[in-house]
Amino acid sequence: MNRARVAVVTRTKNRAILLERAIHSVLEQKFHDWTHVIVNDGGDAEEVQRTLAPNLEAYRGRIAIINNPASVGMEAASNIGIRTCDSEFVVIHDDDDSWHPDFLQRCVAFMDAGDKPNLGSEYGGVITYSLRILEEMDGESVRTIASDPFNTWLKSVSLFRLASSNVFPPISFLFRRELLDKVGYFREDLPVLGDWDFHLRVCMQYEIGLIPELLAYYHHRESIKSGEYGNTVHAADDKHHVYDALYRNSLLRRDLREGKAGIGYLVNIGRSFEHLHAQLYPFERVLTRLRGVGLIRRLARTFYRGGR
Repeated sequence: MNRARVAVVTRTKNRAILLERAIHSVLEQKFHDWTHVIVNDGGDAEEVQRTLAPNLEAYRGRIAIINNPASVGMEAASNIGIRTCDSEFVVIHDDDDSWHPDFLQRCVAFMDAGDKPNLGSEYGGVITYSLRILEEMDGESVRTIASDPFNTWLKSVSLFRLASSNVFPPISFLFRRELLDKVGYFREDLPVLGDWDFHLRVCMQYEIGLIPELLAYYHHRESIKSGEYGNTVHAADDKHHVYDALYRNSLLRRDLREGKAGIGYLVNIGRSFEHLHAQLYPFERVLTRLRGVGLIRRLARTFYRGGR
């Protein structure tokens, strides 16, 4: 396989309907210097071949398929896909997510630009805004229910804010392959939260740029709580809660052992701020409405007096 500028790694398992959408998402990119690595993580290999067959000519050799005899998990599957190919950049394109056709073109152009703001840290990657798409399975098709911006409140990628929670999904993040030598690969011992852990490790050593455009599509199927077509963020909701505490605890204990205030303190302080915001948010909404009502009344009185 020739070295492409971008390696697109897709993890899949028995989700042909979603995989077909992911295939078209990659093939429809305006930027063409990529290779697509599909890691079939213990699923039906023949089903993957059938899904790919109508598109093989369009790939023009820019495809590699890895069939794991048994499932090794999301993060291990990502690492297998990354190690299988060579490239300058890497992006994880899960089988249930998708892109705007401009995604790769805009991200690579950002990384190639030489005029990025800098205070001494290299740029390890770049994200775009993500559109969250709520959908449900309708027989052999997928039906969109609603959509809303996921993280357009971001103005930049801050390590402090990222330590609170994962503010961007993998589908929106293109990163330099060479940073893996410094930060390591995805943690294979994490059944969930592996993307957040990786994003944190990258941001601890590199800047992550932001393109303020909705070019990544983050698909959610909230009604499916189990089975192959569920999202891990919903289907494994309880596991997320458990491992969220375990992960934050492990980082804090490491800080305590080393006698320093590091990332362990940040992730736990950030969590406390999130809890506080969740408790105060209902009051903020009420106060905002009350301020709005008061302003309207003052304006009404002003105009009423002026007309007398």
